[in-house]
This record gives sequence, C-alpha cells and structure tokens, in this order.
Amino acid sequence: MFSVFLFVPVFFAVLLGPASAMASAEKGQTLPFRTMPVPEDLEISSEEDRGFLEAVLKSIFPDGTGGLTDEQKGIAILRYAASALELKNNGGSATKIIKEGYAICGGLSHVHRVLCRMVGLPSRYIGAFNLRPIMGSHAISEVYYDGKWHLLDPTFGLFFYSREAYDGTGEIASFHDLVMSADRWTAFKVVEQPWIGRYDAAVRSHGVAAVEADYLKDRYKTPIMDLYRKYLAETFPIAYGHNDPVSYPVDADLRDREEMRIGEVDGNYGDVLRMVTNGSVYVGSHYLGGSYPPGFHTWSIRTPGPCRLRIEYFSTHDNPPVLKPSPLKAARIVSVGSEGKKVVLELQAIGPEVIVSVYCPDGTFSVDAVRAARVR
Repeated sequence: MFSVFLFVPVFFAVLLGPASAMASAEKGQTLPFRTMPVPEDLEISSEEDRGFLEAVLKSIFPDGTGGLTDEQKGIAILRYAASALELKNNGGSATKIIKEGYAICGGLSHVHRVLCRMVGLPSRYIGAFNLRPIMGSHAISEVYYDGKWHLLDPTFGLFFYSREAYDGTGEIASFHDLVMSADRWTAFKVVEQPWIGRYDAAVRSHGVAAVEADYLKDRYKTPIMDLYRKYLAETFPIAYGHNDPVSYPVDADLRDREEMRIGEVDGNYGDVLRMVTNGSVYVGSHYLGGSYPPGFHTWSIRTPGPCRLRIEYFSTHDNPPVLKPSPLKAARIVSVGSEGKKVVLELQAIGPEVIVSVYCPDGTFSVDAVRAARVR
C-alpha cells in the first residue's frame, strides 16, 4: 500500500472561488478548482496531424477500441506515452513530439492528453511546481470518465488504485483524491521501465503491476514515491488545465532592509526560477501572462509601516508588454510606467503587510530580474 503521512495542504483553498468553497463546506469536503470537464478538454489543435495520430492509435489498439472501457483506453495510451518516447526535453504538438521521439513530463503528458481526446476521453493538464531538490516541476494528465477525474502519470507510467490488486473493479484516484487521503491508494505501473523509445507487441501486452519501493531510484537517486510525497504535501502553486491561471507567490521582507533583488539583469531568466534570495522567497516562473498556463505573481511584502514601495520588473526583451498591479491588502497604486526593458510599479503601503498581484493582460512578459524596494 502506498502510504503518505501529510497535512492537507492549504493551496486548495486558494484554488477555490468563494461560491465553490461555500458549497464544498456545506458538503463537508473540499473540491478541486474544476470538477467537471469543459469543451476544451476534448479540443485538438489544428497543428496536429490527425491522420498520423490515427495511425499511432491503430498501433495502440490493433483490434480497435470497441468493447474496451474508458479506463482501459486511458491505461493503454498511458503505456504508449511512457514507453514510446525517450526522456529528453522537447515541446510542440503531440504529432511533432511523437515523430521526434522524445519529451519530458510536459510533452509526455501532452501526447497522452491528445491521444485520449482522439478516442473521446476528456483530458486535462495538471502542473505542480516547487518540487526541488528532486525536480523543479512536474506535469501529469487527468482523464474524465465514470463521472470523475482520474490521474494517469505518463512520465512514470503509473496511477493510484483503490484496491491492493488491480482488477478493474476499483477506481483510479484523481490528484485531489491523493491529496485528501493518500494512504488509501496503491501505486501501480503499466511498464517495466519507462522511456525506452520503443513500442511494440511486447510492450503493448505488458500488464499492470504494483510499483516497487525502489522504482526509478537509479534515475532520481530517491524512490519515485518520495517525489509523490513531496508532490502531494508541498507543491504550490498548481494548475488544472493550460487555460487556468496560476498565482506564483513572492514573499518580500523589507522591514529591516530597503530592497530585495531576484536574479541579475543579464538577459537570462534562469536565475529567477524558484529562487530564495536574502531570506525572501520567489516561488515563481520566468514569465507573466502566457498560456502554459497563464501566470501572475502575488506579492506579500512586509514593511515597517506605511511607506512608498517600488517594484521593478526587468524583461529579457525590448518593448515588453504592459504589467498591471491589483492591490489586495493595505496598498494603493501610485503609478505604473516603463523604461526600456523595465516596468516600474509604485505603491503606497498603508499597513505593515501589503498584498498585491501583478499580471500581464496581453502577451507574455519574460522575466529577467525583479527588484522590490522601499522608496524614501
């Protein structure tokens, strides 16, 4: 039995709107941001070569899909995605990724989702961040059938089941199920080893087996279940679907110093990803706006009291798009301006803790560096 000891993370409260949270409280449970599928969960991009993908599906289902349950379809596609591709960084359409033969978690989950949609299974992306030192982030898939979502991880070729033996009579957990009650689910894998870059009859006929305690330990130098423990207990923020916006937190303590810096102004965004600087935490992405998923920053700034604050965003590109602040607590917007590659936000703090969100309403702002300071 896969057992995880954890406190239920608070980030699900962030993902709930007031109405959803209230309805959930009345039922005595917490629900994820979106419990029902939407049309986008069956959408297939015009960039995809449907004829090519149909041929891929024919190799997965040589006898067709008639008579198979939705769960059997999802697992068969999971086995393909985990086996057929090698583990190297890649992006783009599912067609491109399959033809080139490699991807990491984001691409593997994308291939899985598109192929699931091709056979009529609604599917969505789930992305979780702040997973260092094991990895920076991780992407998985959820498919919808029998009235709920079910987590299938195409990177590791695994899922979590309600029984200690996989017999088709139980249910596969959703990500939310695991967060709320991880100790009642057993981990199963659908491949002997993932990322072999091959899919043939032998791979296709591989069954479902319980995950060993040391599964993939040679790759990650730690059992893969340790990743899932961190994934479930500590990850924040989290995205349900590519079009669901994600708030990345930025904590700045300016009580005893006048400024904090994240990254260097050097045209490189690599030094702003999930950095810890001077005791202040930036659990951020290297962009604002965008669509994979759309991201914005929520600043929590502690100050010695009422004061003027300046937040500066430096872009990796000339003429970056406009950024807009949205005060949430103890702040007023004084001005918003730009100087070359820099956007400058000035705020008036009216209390010892300021909370303000910063977002990009149009386009993508690629973050080179960030600076927050008290202004005399």
